[in-house]
Amino acid sequence: MEYENNVNIKKMYKYQLEDLDGAEYEKYLKYLNFFYAKPHSKDKCNREYINDKYVLIDKSKPNKKIIITPAQFINIQSLYIQLKKRCDEILFKITNIIETKNEITEANHREFDILKKEYISAKEKLKDIELINDEHYKKIEELFAKKIDLLNDMAKYYQKREESYSKIDVSIMEPLKRKLIYMYKVNNKKIPQLAIINKVAKENNVPSAEIEKWFDWIESVHQYMVAKFEINKLDNTIDKMEDDYDLNTKYMIIKKPIIEE
Repeated sequence: MEYENNVNIKKMYKYQLEDLDGAEYEKYLKYLNFFYAKPHSKDKCNREYINDKYVLIDKSKPNKKIIITPAQFINIQSLYIQLKKRCDEILFKITNIIETKNEITEANHREFDILKKEYISAKEKLKDIELINDEHYKKIEELFAKKIDLLNDMAKYYQKREESYSKIDVSIMEPLKRKLIYMYKVNNKKIPQLAIINKVAKENNVPSAEIEKWFDWIESVHQYMVAKFEINKLDNTIDKMEDDYDLNTKYMIIKKPIIEE
């Protein structure tokens, strides 16, 4: 875990969430894509890989170079397991120092201080990872609670839809049904006023009460569909959050890329 020791996990995770869409990282990806693209005779730069760095060398001006130090990544969930194991090892060593039957030497004191610092550092990183996990799962739980409310609404509107349809006594032709749906839609998805309902009823020789029932059914269908749409949207949000979380924790940047132009 050599290179993890000085990593500020909280800071780097924040960078990963907020800055990966920035211009600087986009430039890094552009150069990286060029480096790994199939060479072409029209390319303006040659490619070299020197000391773990990507180097683009201008063909017309060899002294003009772009040097890219790549980003470094780590799986912070794997790191969490390693840190937990390391903390147990440190505590075991500290216990042995404290409980030794021999006199505690100056070397023991130095070792104790080193182990103590390493333990504190490891515990801080564990805490940061736990906060990242807790924050993610808290958001997921909030979304699932919202989904439960929407499912309750959907069940309520489904029942209302069935009940309103069962109250209809007069069937209507499909063109009139489409007209009523259109009227509901252009009226800001509200049932029109009674005067309009009476007019439609008279024009189509259907009792006004039946037209009202059809509008009640249309409204209940709309409410049901809205709840269903919101659930689907919420599911997509949850899926994206889970995918992003998996990606960001499996491949968390611990060192930003450096571009020297």
